[in-house]
Amino acid sequence: DALRKELQSESDMSSVSSDDELIMESVKISSNDTKEIEEENYFGYSFFLNRDINFFDNIPSPPDFKLGPGDQIILSLWGETNLRENFVINKEGLIYYENVGFINLSNKTIDEAESTLEEELSKIYSTLKDKNKPTKLKLEIGKLKSLNVYFSGEVMNPGINLIHPFSDIFSAIVQSGGVKNSGSLRNVQLIRDNQIITQTDFYSFFTDGKSDFSNLRILDGDVIHIPVVKKRVQIIGQVITEGYYEMNDEETIVHLIRYAGGLEANASSLFILDSITPLSDRIGDDNAITSKFITINDNHKLNNGDLITINPIGDVATKVEIFGRVKSPGKYPALNTNLKDVLIAAGGFEDPLYSRSIRDDEILILRKDSNQFYGLEFKIPFEESEKFNLVSGDKIFVYENINYDNLFSIEVNGEVN
Repeated sequence: DALRKELQSESDMSSVSSDDELIMESVKISSNDTKEIEEENYFGYSFFLNRDINFFDNIPSPPDFKLGPGDQIILSLWGETNLRENFVINKEGLIYYENVGFINLSNKTIDEAESTLEEELSKIYSTLKDKNKPTKLKLEIGKLKSLNVYFSGEVMNPGINLIHPFSDIFSAIVQSGGVKNSGSLRNVQLIRDNQIITQTDFYSFFTDGKSDFSNLRILDGDVIHIPVVKKRVQIIGQVITEGYYEMNDEETIVHLIRYAGGLEANASSLFILDSITPLSDRIGDDNAITSKFITINDNHKLNNGDLITINPIGDVATKVEIFGRVKSPGKYPALNTNLKDVLIAAGGFEDPLYSRSIRDDEILILRKDSNQFYGLEFKIPFEESEKFNLVSGDKIFVYENINYDNLFSIEVNGEVN
């Protein structure tokens, strides 16, 4: 009854004041709880930092690994002729074999080098090609020399770096110290003999784990160039991973959201785009920044420096609240339900003993009027509750039958102390 009286006695001024306080408190809480993007939160760059790569001498060499100056090879012959010799490839890519001369093994795979040696050594070991009494040849890699690879552009440590010979372009960048935040991760160039051999986009690897760079080996003297980012966009709000993302010219808001891990469940369908007009397209600076609503279906292309904000959806009133003599007082759905549905869900009305303690001839419902005060009152017996439809925000009061099981003291008479 006290709660009922309080709901019905609210005045206009107290309501306005209360609403203002709620708004101010909401703003305060919102500002405190908003996730702030740190300046260093650039997507992808952490993949290259603080990674200690361990290469082991006993790992098998990749099938496409190519020999070069400084590599040690172990040549074994067995059969009619038995020997085992070590050679180090000189700076011209040659080894010297007695009674044969210099043999060029530079830039050859192990299989190609074995074929070359078999051809050259058959001049002094005729059984290498003898099918009846053959001598077999096997080539192994001994010690490997590090590769001298040059790094240019937006890298942490530009210049020459020593790289493990089994490295691909990704592990080479890791060994060199990583990429600056100003460097592109979508147009990494491998240059050999002043020609761009390949341009690597790491985003497919970061988001899907798909790599197209692992099959291309680094050679001594290669150049890895990291150009400056051309287009970068920031996304904040209800996405899995807020941050700054590098975008290609043909990519849209759909690609950006995929890179950010997708939308959260409470994300709004309307996005706020704060866009910067490119310098080449500006007439003046006064209107260089525009703000508008977009959706994921707009297929909108983005400019360098754009900001996408994904706001959460607002709360929707969809419940009623029940108080009093029920087993489970609290909030229940209001949509597509009637009063009886909520009373049964709250419990007690179908319990033969418990229901005797309920005053079921008069269930009270308070409802907001046009002024948003609880000024409307309905009294519905339980037998007619199925016909009464509820509205979101209704307050339901179930009173106790004070004439049932309500003894607060007892008397004991007779032969007792």
